[in-house]
Amino acid sequence: MASHPLKSLLQFQLASDASSVLHLSSVLSTLSEDSLSPSPHLQKWTSRVTSLIHSKDAGARWAGICIAYRTSSLSKSTITEFAQSWAGLALSILTKPEPLPLLKASIRYLRHVLSAATDVPELQRQLATPTVPKFSQALVSIIEKAADYELKALVMDTLRDMVILYPSLNRASSPPITNMCHQILNGSAPQRTNKLLLHNTAGLYAVLHYTGGKVGAANLWKKSVDETLQCLWAASMGLRTTFPGKVLLSNHQPLIDISCMLAVALNLDRLQCSAAALCSLLRTTVQRPVQVPIGCIMDFCQFLLACTADEEKEGHIDATVRALELAIVPELQSSACDLLCCLAKTVQHRLTPYVSRLVVMITYHLEQNPLPERRCALLQCIQALLSNSFPLSSELSSTRLVKAIMPSLIPLLSTRSDAYMGETSSGQSKKGRKRRRDYEGDVVFKLSKDVICSSIAEGNVILCALDALQVTMRGAELQSAIRSLACRVMLSLSLSLTAMSRSTLSQDVHLHSLVHAKVNRMCLELARGTTSAMGRSLGLVLRTIVTEGNEYTMQTKLQLQQEVDLLLHPRGPPLVRPLPHVEALSLFHAEESNEELAARTSLALATTYDANIMDVVADPIMVTSTSESAPQLVPTHLPMPTPKTTAPGPISISLPVPANHKMTSSIATAPMKDSAEIPSVISSQQPTKSLLPSSSQMEHAPLTVEPRFIPVVIDDDEEEGRMPTIDMESDSDG
Repeated sequence: MASHPLKSLLQFQLASDASSVLHLSSVLSTLSEDSLSPSPHLQKWTSRVTSLIHSKDAGARWAGICIAYRTSSLSKSTITEFAQSWAGLALSILTKPEPLPLLKASIRYLRHVLSAATDVPELQRQLATPTVPKFSQALVSIIEKAADYELKALVMDTLRDMVILYPSLNRASSPPITNMCHQILNGSAPQRTNKLLLHNTAGLYAVLHYTGGKVGAANLWKKSVDETLQCLWAASMGLRTTFPGKVLLSNHQPLIDISCMLAVALNLDRLQCSAAALCSLLRTTVQRPVQVPIGCIMDFCQFLLACTADEEKEGHIDATVRALELAIVPELQSSACDLLCCLAKTVQHRLTPYVSRLVVMITYHLEQNPLPERRCALLQCIQALLSNSFPLSSELSSTRLVKAIMPSLIPLLSTRSDAYMGETSSGQSKKGRKRRRDYEGDVVFKLSKDVICSSIAEGNVILCALDALQVTMRGAELQSAIRSLACRVMLSLSLSLTAMSRSTLSQDVHLHSLVHAKVNRMCLELARGTTSAMGRSLGLVLRTIVTEGNEYTMQTKLQLQQEVDLLLHPRGPPLVRPLPHVEALSLFHAEESNEELAARTSLALATTYDANIMDVVADPIMVTSTSESAPQLVPTHLPMPTPKTTAPGPISISLPVPANHKMTSSIATAPMKDSAEIPSVISSQQPTKSLLPSSSQMEHAPLTVEPRFIPVVIDDDEEEGRMPTIDMESDSDG
């Protein structure tokens, strides 16, 4: 007959203090609810745990606290019987200079026991009432003496739970806890405040109003918000000393006897800490309705978004301070985006009166080609604002925003060099390869391919851009040319991602599936709306269903019934928003309007048809050799010049190219007999560099942006319906 598990553990693993520490992991994994059921060995087990906690060896005490925590979590009756004695021993450990693991284990045990005592009136009276005030005071003293950030973060998180569970018992400890939070949220320099400690401190500061009861909680919350806003303004003014602007009169203590470099670092850290505290205050719950100062918060966010590096105050300016304040301008805008995201999710549609102005300001920053981290923050802010407010009423703002978002997605499209490599690898004839003279530098000798998203931030930019573009096109009024171009780009992305390998996009193989699923979902949403549109969207529905990859893809598979219903019940009411018909998309070259051509050119987007015409202009020998045996080429627009970026600015700037400048191309021109013979430009090879250059590179040398290609179909009627030429000099009567 097998012995009881507790008996075996007591005889072997817990026979001595040293063996208890050595075999602690196996003891904790062996314990279960069945082994802690009432038995003759349970009393011996609890006695052994108590003796371990009383041991003189710190390791044995640590093992005893860990076993007590595991025993209390598995047996409710054990908490009722032994929690009072074990909690007293753990509380005495917190008042002594003990090793770090022992302090953490004691804090976790007391938090677990006091949290479990809320539904047992007897434990609340005998354990919680006398223990919680002493526990809070011990935690505050640990914060003042400890230097380990993980221990401080654990203490802050534990105090937050205690304030929420026992607000009345922590009312006397509220002033020292508030002062402790103010000390941490006041920032530090030159080293910034630890992120985990900042998060937990902001969470504790946001629940301190619970100690005021139902009547005073609202007033305490409003007071905390006002003090945080005042600290935000004071820190922001300290970061704009070399810029012209308003002077804020506040009661905030000025910086005394501190160098200029430390002052900038301290004000920046103070700004970020106060922003985190304000976000926690907005996310917390209040027992009674309160008035959120939306106007004051919006004034501060607009002030941060309006900060640029162009202005300079008159008079003497310290060059070091000026350089430091110029370097932190992106940090100010990122803090504004974080505040706006939190505020939009909190007050939702009440932020609608401010959204139009905010969208214009954020669009301007997107047009300046920021770094990936900052661009990601701006795109997330756009997505949060438009998702939690009513659609934009200005067509101009929506159109400009879409044009500012699309350059983030253009690096996923194929370049001319990629299309050339795809053509040569698809079986081009030897004679055709021999004719080609327009090799593009080292492309011919390049055997490897760089990753499109070389960093995590670049991959996040693509995901955020897809979310922002989707919510922007969902309800906004857009110009028909820009909407049509956006739909064509999304369809091109869907085709390009299908032929792209996972390792080409990013080192993270899951990013490809996530991006592909988002693109397919967006294409299906753009095509949804009417019977005529859904009648031609079978491919989009199937692409959405069969995509494989990750959690997001599994969510799309769960919506299989909804997608199939779109095909089985086309008479359902259309979605109440302006969506384009399939007929409105300029899938044929003849249907492309001048406005759409101008928008496509400004975004450095080319088509297969443009590439063919560029080949014709670049190599007149090919025109002479093919004019005798091939039909005349279809006339088209002028070839698209290669845009060049000479300074940080919108990517939609393109410079004209002289007429005598020889243009090069990497796609061969062939006689076009039928539209079905046009090769696909979506190749498995992808661009070698991102379309969005960094600000440091743009300041040193101008960059040449290689055009990206989107597929376009040439209608047969455009070629077959051409009138034959008449030779007027001929004297033939026939």
